[in-house]
Amino acid sequence: MAANNEKRCVVVMWSEETQSLVSYTLDVQKVLAVTERLFPLELPLADYDNTIDDEFARRFGSATLNLLAISNPELKPYLKVSQQEEPD
Repeated sequence: MAANNEKRCVVVMWSEETQSLVSYTLDVQKVLAVTERLFPLELPLADYDNTIDDEFARRFGSATLNLLAISNPELKPYLKVSQQEEPD
């Protein structure tokens, strides 16, 4: 298999029509061109001990689904992900 060095990103959307989460992999440069005037939500890995572990993945996934539910309220009833309390 030939190596694919093209940088890709993942876009996730909710399809109300099929009641499905749909993921696409897209060329990073094309996504940057579309999003250049938007404000990104960045998560510096340094804030998480430079580690993507199970807990990071759980929280990232939960946050992503909750962001989708803001603009797709029909998704909200399906979400059964508990929010972990932040330590004081």
